[in-house]
This record gives sequence, C-alpha cells and structure tokens, in this order.
Amino acid sequence: MMNVLSMLVKSIGLAALDATVSPGVLQPWVNEVEAYVAHNGKFSKFAVLYLPLSPPPVFWDYKCKKCLWWQEPNGCKVVEGDISPQGWCAVWVPPKEYKALTWPQELLRGEW
Repeated sequence: MMNVLSMLVKSIGLAALDATVSPGVLQPWVNEVEAYVAHNGKFSKFAVLYLPLSPPPVFWDYKCKKCLWWQEPNGCKVVEGDISPQGWCAVWVPPKEYKALTWPQELLRGEW
C-alpha cells in the first residue's frame, strides 16, 4: 500500500512543480497511480484521505470535479465508491488543460 503522506506530497507538490518550473515531472506520478490501480484495484476512500469537501484553493481549486481522475456524474478512476464533485483526496491531480492559478477567474465566473 502506498503511504498517504507521500501520495499527498507527490500529487500536490509535483503538480505545482509541473505547472511552474519543471514541466513533465507529474507524468511519472500519474503513471505510478495508474499502475497501482491496474494491479491492486481502486484505492479505498480511507487510504487516500477522501473528504466530501475540498480544501481552500492555492494553485488550483482542488475539487474532485476538477481532477484528472474525475468521472461524471459521481465517480473516480482511482478511488472506489460514490465521489462528491466537491470532494478531495490525496491523489488529486489537475487535468493537463487545467492551468495553475486560474481559480480566481473561475470563482468570478461562478464555476464553483
């Protein structure tokens, strides 16, 4: 089993590095999560510290509905069970098209 603290640091830290100073560093982590799920099945909510509400934004608005793994209407490619669009977990990763620091504009447009 992956350590939840290292998952959190990798997901958020590598995403921030990827968006700012070192493009491409996030992809190996994405590959690692996908390989883990392919081999072991989806993570339990407990294993990834899933919360039905997301933390305040920093680089991104960290909601599940704004994550690479999100599946409409209430699912996730890597976490089992029903997932809230407003939720969050330790393997949150921004989709490639989701640019860092765009959340203030999203807030002003009412996309929350």
